[in-house]
Amino acid sequence: MLTVLVLWSCTRDSTTTTSHVGGATSDNRPPVVHSVTFLHNPIQLKGPVAVQVLADDPEREAVSLQYQWYVDDLPLAGQTNPLLPAELLRRGQMVSVEIVPVDSTQKGKPFRSSAIAVGNTPPQVTSVTLAPLTAQPGERVEALAEASDPDHDRTDLTYRWFRNTTTVKEGTESYLDTTGFVPRDQIAVEVTPYDPQESGGSLRSIPLILGNRVPKIVSVPPASTTGSQYEYRVNAVDPDGDRITYQLESAPPGMMINEQSGHLAWPIPSNQTGTFHVKVLAKDEQGAAAFQEFDLTLATPSSQSAVGVKS
Repeated sequence: MLTVLVLWSCTRDSTTTTSHVGGATSDNRPPVVHSVTFLHNPIQLKGPVAVQVLADDPEREAVSLQYQWYVDDLPLAGQTNPLLPAELLRRGQMVSVEIVPVDSTQKGKPFRSSAIAVGNTPPQVTSVTLAPLTAQPGERVEALAEASDPDHDRTDLTYRWFRNTTTVKEGTESYLDTTGFVPRDQIAVEVTPYDPQESGGSLRSIPLILGNRVPKIVSVPPASTTGSQYEYRVNAVDPDGDRITYQLESAPPGMMINEQSGHLAWPIPSNQTGTFHVKVLAKDEQGAAAFQEFDLTLATPSSQSAVGVKS
């Protein structure tokens, strides 16, 4: 941003004649530029180049400023605005500006600033995201970062990984193994860019909250049974250590399951044949559920076998 500070002073006495446009007298004195200061020294290519100008007019008239920018002592054609676009420059060049103060009737003497070098501009990280968008404990999370360097230098990245508020890994690896983490852990990464001369500012990702893992039913229903009752101990495990409860979503009349133990029992009808569909659910404390489906076929009265297990 350009900052122009224009100051003035008055030394005339009551007999001084006031200047008028189109009829200036010899008593009117031109405005003067006292100093020109670059807002950044050395210049970095993060944005337009700007200067602060200190100028005044002896008659306290308003002062406007005319600009001409120079690079390596050569005037830049068309660059007569208060701001010099950074894309016109490259590292190592010397930049100066000539300022001409103007009041309502005349121009003052041109003021040429000192030449300032265009220095190294550090790289910057423009975006950081985590992939996948949803993850569970034990999965690998990867940082996807984009960076740029105004000087077109080679840019390297370092990664600082966080589990909640604790740093768990630092270095050049763009991934994090979440083995041992638990649901609701928040994962974030802070990426810092480096060029051969210096580091740029760090950028931190939006946290990724690890999700709950689904239980898994590990038991297999018996293929046959003897006696008057079919029994099956449903067994499920939860990778997050959550407590599991069991229920029947689909079952023949009279079949029941113990919610806590998973023990399934069905008194076999003595006068019935046909195929009966069973669907068992195992739910964890977060509401995630695994299911197992199978069919029970009564071929003849008082005989039973299970066929077509589907899980």
